[in-house]
Amino acid sequence: MTRYKYIFLSSLGLFLITLGSCKIQKGFESLDSFNYFEAKKNFEKSIQKEKSPASYGLSVIYFRNDNPFHNLDSAYHYSLLSVESFKESKEKTQIKWKEKLDFSLEKAKLHRKEISDLAFNKTVDENTVLAYQGFIAKYPWSVFKELAEQRRDSLAFLNAKSIGSSTAYIEFLKKYQNEKWENKAQTLLFRAQFDETIIEGLTQSYVDFINKFPDNPLVRDAEFQIYSLETKAGTIAEYRTFIRSFPKNPFINDAWTSLYRLSIADYKKETIEKFSNDYSDFPFQDLIQQDLKLVGKKIFQFIKNEQYGFMDESGNVVIPAKYEFAGEFNNGLAVVAKNGIYGYINKDGVLLIDYKYEEAMDFDQGRAIVLENDKYGIIDVSGTYILNPKYKDIGVFSEGLAYVQEEKGFQYYTLDGSLAFSTMYDEAFSFDKGMALVRKNEEKGYIKKDGSFVVSVENGSLKHFKDSIFIHETRDSVNLMYANGEYLFAESFDQIGVLKNNRAIIEKNGQYGYIDGKGKIIIPMEHTPYSNYTQFAQFENGHVVIKRNGKFAMMDSLGKSVLPAIFTGIGTFGELIPITKGDGWGYSNKDVYLKIKYQYSYAYGFVNGGAIVERDDLMGVIGLENEEIIPIAFESIKRMSNDILLVKQAGFYGLLTISNETVVASNYDRIQELSPNLFQLIKGQNVTYYEVNNNRIISLQD
Repeated sequence: MTRYKYIFLSSLGLFLITLGSCKIQKGFESLDSFNYFEAKKNFEKSIQKEKSPASYGLSVIYFRNDNPFHNLDSAYHYSLLSVESFKESKEKTQIKWKEKLDFSLEKAKLHRKEISDLAFNKTVDENTVLAYQGFIAKYPWSVFKELAEQRRDSLAFLNAKSIGSSTAYIEFLKKYQNEKWENKAQTLLFRAQFDETIIEGLTQSYVDFINKFPDNPLVRDAEFQIYSLETKAGTIAEYRTFIRSFPKNPFINDAWTSLYRLSIADYKKETIEKFSNDYSDFPFQDLIQQDLKLVGKKIFQFIKNEQYGFMDESGNVVIPAKYEFAGEFNNGLAVVAKNGIYGYINKDGVLLIDYKYEEAMDFDQGRAIVLENDKYGIIDVSGTYILNPKYKDIGVFSEGLAYVQEEKGFQYYTLDGSLAFSTMYDEAFSFDKGMALVRKNEEKGYIKKDGSFVVSVENGSLKHFKDSIFIHETRDSVNLMYANGEYLFAESFDQIGVLKNNRAIIEKNGQYGYIDGKGKIIIPMEHTPYSNYTQFAQFENGHVVIKRNGKFAMMDSLGKSVLPAIFTGIGTFGELIPITKGDGWGYSNKDVYLKIKYQYSYAYGFVNGGAIVERDDLMGVIGLENEEIIPIAFESIKRMSNDILLVKQAGFYGLLTISNETVVASNYDRIQELSPNLFQLIKGQNVTYYEVNNNRIISLQD
């Protein structure tokens, strides 16, 4: 009985397997003929025995959208089940599926790819961080996984950037490890931490930033801002307080140097010695010793046999004439050249910085621009490079910053050679009044010392007008604009001039007037332009020359008439006013009374009771009563100061006082002012000097 029972059960099992195989095969046949109801029924009945192919069949049905069973989630579920169960099945079963059903693992995976590809397209349409994250989690095998991760990270970065807070960037960095966006997010995080902590102009906020974020690369900028704020007025007291309050600040040496230079401004031995006694902790004792040695030593450049040297105040040679070129001493050093190569010497003639530069500029603020291997760099007084020679151009330091040009564009650096901020510009200019004009792509405008734009435009050009007001000029219009982009005037103008004497020209439709430094129209646009009026209609000494009906007039800064429109020419307002009616120049007072008759070919304005005049191509100086103070016998006269005039007679130059006293006889080929107290006198190869304060000539003693 048992034997018969075994035979029966075996036969039954074989029958059921055969029956199951028939159902799975019928399911594939129904699927091929698009009989989805019959196919679904057969696949569901076969799934226990033929899990992988049955799951594949069900997934295909749910994937297709030409039947009522379409459901992408169900298709996804059964495609996963098909692939996983195939891997778990026996090899002979897999072979049978291949032979009977033309079903394989590759076919299951290919169908799974179709599902993931469709899911990716839907994700792209939705285009959200959450959608991409869901796709990555559900379809880790997809060929689009990496692209989905990139797009997810990009969107997440843009979301964090739109929020712009340090918290948003920190969250992004925690969640996403994409090197491309991670670096950008980290940079923006540093800036956000800075911006969220700093209160502009408040030293304590910079201190708080440094303490809170010691690893932030903007710490150095914060240190510099502390230095700048605490020494803003540049006084001895400020530098002294800064040194005591911030001993670990990296700009402490700059403070020490500035304190020293300010403290010994008179450059006397006793002053230097007093500083040494008062500040025993001064870190540059060798500087004190050097200055004690050279203190009070005035030396002057001379040329002999086409070579440059230096002499003392008595004209004695202190540094022989052996240089092809020599500059003036600044910061204790002078640039010199031999064989076309430049170096630097001190006042003893000692070569402190060796000859190796193709070009070299004078020192300023302890820094000098040099050219080496056709590239520019910056050195300090020891010859150490602050900026290595690798730049196409370098501007002079202005307000503590200098622009440098490299192949990629322009950036700004501080006196210690640190990058002021990371932004790169296509054009850049020196800082002035806390701002610098730059261009980056199509954006042009003025930046602050942190590199952020104060104001910018993408069309036209900008010029600084005054304070936070700018001139925005496009191809066919001009207007004044605040830093926030708002215009001062509802309508634009054809021209807005520069501000001079708190007045600037505005022109529209062939008429011009004047505005003040706040953009307020002070003198209405009711004057007619004339030839070169933008040059000659500028305010001088609070007055301006205008033209009416072909004649010139003068008015004051409020538009009130001073001289009527009866003249063919008017000069500068002063004690008396130069005027002409076409036949010689004379002088009138502001009451239109002719004080000096028309008799000169040209007349200049009065200054301190004297005026330069021309007659018969010669020049002289007259007084308020038309008396000749300096005879009209000179080829040219130029006012160098209120008291000293540069004159030319018989082809040679000299110096006179306004009262006609000879300062320097007219014997020189050229005279140039080196400072208000010093003139350089050149005759042929001979160079001498005139010191105004000591009223003496300094010349080389043979």
